[in-house]
Amino acid sequence: MRWPILVAVVLALVLFQTSIAPLFEIFGVGPNLLLVSLCCLAILRDPQETMIAAPLAGLGMGLLAFQGIAESVAALAPIGFAALLWRGDPDRPHWLAALLLTAAASALHFAVLAVAVELGTTGVNWIEAVRDVMLPGVAVNLLLTLPVYAVARTLAAPRAERIPL
Repeated sequence: MRWPILVAVVLALVLFQTSIAPLFEIFGVGPNLLLVSLCCLAILRDPQETMIAAPLAGLGMGLLAFQGIAESVAALAPIGFAALLWRGDPDRPHWLAALLLTAAASALHFAVLAVAVELGTTGVNWIEAVRDVMLPGVAVNLLLTLPVYAVARTLAAPRAERIPL
């Protein structure tokens, strides 16, 4: 993917995530299409693209959402590192890797933001937060992963032609 296109897509996803996605609550939480898209990008495309896109998305979320820039970048940056770990293992089923990465990234995203809230306020009720926010958030993101993966795989044709579904 060319860099201007990548930046434009990431910025469009950030705008969608901050403006429209919260309106579509499933299980009481809004889907994180940005996180799911970054996970699929990490599996399907060159790691350099994800290493640029994830911090850029975090920066955009920090500027446009009610989050700090540091925790937004910290919550999404590990997806880029996961892309580096995934590279070189072409025999695994990629849709399963996308699901696993989405689940792990969703849980980590919740944990980073919850720790930021814990440090900045009087505290977080961790049991309720995990039950009411993290678990439904992971479930919603997993529901979105396969459709997003299918679209991303179609758009990532040059490298995806070598990847079995």
